Amino acid sequence: MPENAANCTVERGAIRNIGCETRRPMALDAAVSTPTDPVGEAVVRFIGELIPNAMVDLRYEPLDEPPGMPAPPSSAITTASAEVVPGWRTTISVGLRDRGIATIESVPDALLALPNAALRAAKGFQHLAGVDRLTPSVERALRDTVVVELLGQHQGWFDPGCAPTELLAETLEYLIELSGARVESRRLTHGVVITDAIADEPRLSIPYPAGLRDAKRSPLLFDGQRAVLLVDQHGRARTELQAHRPDRLHPSTVPMGPIDREFVDSGSLVGQVTRQLGGVGFFLREDRSIWTFLDGQPLVIRRSEHWSAFPLWLARTLGSSIIESPAVDLVVQASLLVSIREGGAIFGIVDDLADLGEVVPVKDRFDLRDEYDVDAMRPETRLHHLIDGGDVDAQTLARLGQLDGATIVDRDGRLISYGAILTSSDSQHEGARTAAAKSLSQRALVALKVSEDGDITVFRGGHPRVTLLPSGSIR
Repeated sequence: MPENAANCTVERGAIRNIGCETRRPMALDAAVSTPTDPVGEAVVRFIGELIPNAMVDLRYEPLDEPPGMPAPPSSAITTASAEVVPGWRTTISVGLRDRGIATIESVPDALLALPNAALRAAKGFQHLAGVDRLTPSVERALRDTVVVELLGQHQGWFDPGCAPTELLAETLEYLIELSGARVESRRLTHGVVITDAIADEPRLSIPYPAGLRDAKRSPLLFDGQRAVLLVDQHGRARTELQAHRPDRLHPSTVPMGPIDREFVDSGSLVGQVTRQLGGVGFFLREDRSIWTFLDGQPLVIRRSEHWSAFPLWLARTLGSSIIESPAVDLVVQASLLVSIREGGAIFGIVDDLADLGEVVPVKDRFDLRDEYDVDAMRPETRLHHLIDGGDVDAQTLARLGQLDGATIVDRDGRLISYGAILTSSDSQHEGARTAAAKSLSQRALVALKVSEDGDITVFRGGHPRVTLLPSGSIR
């Protein structure tokens, strides 16, 4: 099974999914029948696709029997139960296959609500319980509904009992419509934040998104890059918030930093607004992907009708589970910057520099630049003396990382090497970048490979630990 494949199991009618390929239920007790539940099986598959390295457990228990099910797996970090199939208690548990990667404290609260969101969504599709298999269009609608329920359970609402689930669903549908449209020959972007931070009553009530559908230029005005549209919890479009005036509604707001500006095409302005005003943000990118934001961070991304979690938390906790150092955030940020640009990269964090002797040529060692004989320097080595790498930041690291070869820092974030052509194992059966990342991870504390498609794979000890954004390009 691929290293990053999700494990999914179903008990009491034990469906065992290997890589989320479902087999027919087999009753543990021949006297007990089990429900046919294609909807439940579909949401389990979806959770496994959504979260890298996920383990998803689906269990059924007759409601008329006293609780007797085994406890959720020890790997579970969140679980929920509900009557979805009439007469049965359905329980979904979600965990991570490698508990060394993340603890429950590191997982965003929004994702901890995923089992409950999946069960709520499944209830709305139970009229299909009798079918053998869901159609692709139904599965697509089910996936979208799970995400809407997930966003609706966001704890940031001032009044959680009035979460605007219907409004969230309508907003998502509108953005899907816009993703296939053009205005004035332009492919559209659009940024909107649904927030309950605006208390006053509007002079003019403009329903969102219905009131803007006929205003063809509205996405151009509220493009999510220069201005974001604010919508209140009752679904009324209220005002815009401009990128150059972020303090208009929240005086303590600070302008976007350099990293946020790098991500403006991926919705960093929308993220900034959710950090300051709360609520849920949506950003439609020019590449037709739809990004959702909570508390300033991207949460889940829809592209090509599929969803994936944006696992910044997972990358950081994976790194910090290996080492506690400023290099973790530095390398993760650089990897994300490369992932939204053209090309790929290899990054590594090392502890003992002596371990690099067999894999990194001396000519590629930036940290040894002053030890060379000036007259014997190669042209590439002379470039080391022109690079401002004394206090490297994520932007500089990303720029260096896009050169062919590996970019390596020590655990304190000091630049050790860039453009290093690594001595690696045979790459006949895998790409050269993958082979190089594996080889580096055997010497380094951790290595991250950014593919041409924008995926980020974390390697340690010569093996991939998790692939972030595995469902396709985010560019």
